[in-house]
Parts: sequence; C-alpha cells; structure tokens
Amino acid sequence: MLCIGAESTQEIVASHLLLECMRMGVKVAKTTTRMGTKSTEIPAKLAAKSVFEVDSSRLGIGVFSRPLLDKEMRRFRAAWEESLPVGLESSEVDSQRISFVAHPDGVPAAWDRIDSLLLAATGKSGKARKVA
Repeated sequence: MLCIGAESTQEIVASHLLLECMRMGVKVAKTTTRMGTKSTEIPAKLAAKSVFEVDSSRLGIGVFSRPLLDKEMRRFRAAWEESLPVGLESSEVDSQRISFVAHPDGVPAAWDRIDSLLLAATGKSGKARKVA
C-alpha cells in the first residue's frame, strides 16, 4: 500500500472499502460453434476507479474486474513500469488493483494507459493461424 503522509478518517475508511480482498475467479465466456463449445477468458478491465486528493497530488485506486493471472500480472507490470505516464510520482500493482500517486493533470492519462495495458495483457495474445 502507498504511504502518503497522514491520512484522514475519510481516506482510511475509503481505502478499507476499496482495498478489501475480493475473491473472484477468472470470468469465462462460452460460445457454441459447429465444432463444439469453446471457452474464452474475458479480458480484465477497470471495474472501479477512485481518486482522492492528497496534498497537491492525487491518489488513484483502480480495482480490476477480475484478479489477474500470474502471466497476465507479469505482462501488465512489465509494460506499466516500462512506460510510466507523465506526472506519475509512485505506483503499486497487485493482481486485484492498481494504485498510483500522480499530478492532478496526469490522472486521466494514467487511467487511459491502465485501460490499454490491461487489454493488451489480458486479451488474446495473438492471431490464430490458418493451416492450409
């Protein structure tokens, strides 16, 4: 968890509500085709976003729609750390959420970056190849 100075009672309550452990499995979409039933994992996305004012910065907390699998977590974290958004002061990522401290102007860009990285890390990894 990010430690940022003294927290107000409101911030403590909000963090306990938002950061409480969630127990969910990976969501799977089942489709029926002529060849049978296929199961496809649904890409993770941000299910909840919260922003709190902390001194002259903003604390952003995003909760994923499902826990990231280990492989997805490694891909997401590597991509996130490789290209941090402008104005980001610090961040923390785990399998269920992301939290970051950023300059107020950098918060929208951070959410956009998180959305695109989540899709890339949890979506299909490549195109199916046709065998002739």
